[in-house]
Amino acid sequence: MQSLTFSKVIIRGVDIPLKRPIVSHLGVFETWPYLCLDIFTKEGIVGKSYISPYLKDYLPAIASCIKVLCKNYDGKKIEPYNFFENSLKSLSLQGFKGLGLYALAAIDIALWDAFSKAANKPFAELFGGSINTPIKSYNSSGLWLIERNKIAHEAELLKKEGNFDALKLRIGRENFKHDIQAYKEVKRGAGSDIIIMSDFNQCFTTKEAIKRCQQLDDLGFYWFEEPIQFNLLEDMKKICNLINTPITIGENFHGPKDAFDALLNNACDMIMPDLMRIGGVSGWLKMSSVAESFNIEVSTHLYPEVSSHLICLTPTAEWLEWVDWANPILKEPYNIMNGKIIIPSRPGFGIEWNENVLSKFKLNI
Repeated sequence: MQSLTFSKVIIRGVDIPLKRPIVSHLGVFETWPYLCLDIFTKEGIVGKSYISPYLKDYLPAIASCIKVLCKNYDGKKIEPYNFFENSLKSLSLQGFKGLGLYALAAIDIALWDAFSKAANKPFAELFGGSINTPIKSYNSSGLWLIERNKIAHEAELLKKEGNFDALKLRIGRENFKHDIQAYKEVKRGAGSDIIIMSDFNQCFTTKEAIKRCQQLDDLGFYWFEEPIQFNLLEDMKKICNLINTPITIGENFHGPKDAFDALLNNACDMIMPDLMRIGGVSGWLKMSSVAESFNIEVSTHLYPEVSSHLICLTPTAEWLEWVDWANPILKEPYNIMNGKIIIPSRPGFGIEWNENVLSKFKLNI
């Protein structure tokens, strides 16, 4: 395997229009920002990654963190695990969460991409996994808090995008009857056999969440996601004990220790960590060992390209969340066939940029 030496990093910001605007309890978003990284090596191999930190105004701050962290790598042999551990220690004065962790995640993903390319293997195969592992995926690219008369048609379209067996519906509408009506509209549009995940986006107090989850408990949702503020672990445990439908949290875990704390406190029935917030590839691999020790199922949150490789290496893997939001920035986006993501047989994570799109929607960072 070819050794690699860190040379430089190029960071670009873009703000991409969404095909379907996000309408949620957390706000309305018509565009989605990305930081795109290229880490160059003296041997000519380039590692690539992207992160999407939700709010474009924070991109310059994260880019600055990336530049500071990369100063420690200049001219050094690329060793992703050691780089991650050393960089995490360097964040101790800033804290192990937030923008510094996001910056480290972006670097970590790109370093592992370069490392895999040096071995001329897809990342999953570098670790002894198989890119042919069947990965069941659900479409999460729509079904926000839209008008009821639009839900069935959108559900029909979302199912057809990859012959999906499962879709995610955002709930927590004005009253429980509206949530039930939305559920039935998804069934009407996508078929009676469609699996429906749900997401409250942390919209309720604990008292409200218990009441609403009890009202919807027998409807047939596959899971309830984040009914309350994600870090109220004792209250989450209380909800889990009162509700039959599985409760999932995890997209707001900042590092593997957050996953450990949630599972130690029995605060959920399953988890769905976010690649950026968990700490990139290295953070995910640590988290997956934690989940295995608790025998808790793991699904992904966003980042389907890299997450699909990681789910192949996760012992208690369950669902991959599919969103097509990053497709415009990619030269060759991943595909879904019969409800399962297809991992291309390309070195690394198989990410190459659509340079025209990056130029068109460029942000000054």
